[in-house]
Amino acid sequence: MSNTEPIAVTRISNQVFIILGILGAVFVGTAEWLLHFLPEGPGGEIDMLNHVPLERASRGHFIAVYLAPLYFAGYYGVMRIFKSSGYWLSRTILVLGIYSFSIGAIWISSRYFGALAFQTSMGSGNYELYITEYERHYQTIVWSLRISVILISLCYVLLILQNKIGWPKWMAIFNPAVLLAIIISSLFWLKPVGIHLAPIAMNAAHLIFFSLILYQYQKSSTLKL
Repeated sequence: MSNTEPIAVTRISNQVFIILGILGAVFVGTAEWLLHFLPEGPGGEIDMLNHVPLERASRGHFIAVYLAPLYFAGYYGVMRIFKSSGYWLSRTILVLGIYSFSIGAIWISSRYFGALAFQTSMGSGNYELYITEYERHYQTIVWSLRISVILISLCYVLLILQNKIGWPKWMAIFNPAVLLAIIISSLFWLKPVGIHLAPIAMNAAHLIFFSLILYQYQKSSTLKL
């Protein structure tokens, strides 16, 4: 373990950090479902806020805000697992992971207040103003999260293909960007499931991503014994 890490951190296993990331995906995914789910399916990231029940969205808001930092632990675990495979690539994943979910936490913290503002101003002169300003200040920043996740995925694919820790190359397919695309596309090929998964696609993708890394890491550790 790198001697640049605090002693208290070095004593925590990689599995613990990945499990914390998994818990982040589960809890924030639950929160985002509470914030976004509509029985008829998502009608768009702005339009859904016009219809989501406010009491349910309020519960989701607090879960998301308090537990989103668990993603940082998950990405720290990913960095530690892959640092022997690629020093700079693994650290780039950590930096981008922290950046991505810092932006993501800011965005998700806006959702309840956005829903409240839109629903209570509907039919008034302020409604279009709130929509315009929300799109300008919040819907634009979420794209930096998505671009960062694409970059994370590219770094991860390169680490797997370098194959310095002996992991199977098929693991490269299960990167966050590809998983995200598959989950969102489920609205078209499995809509009864997709209407539940698409609103929480980023979290569902990371649940699979972190879980596969944990599985393969534990499997590799067992083989070395």
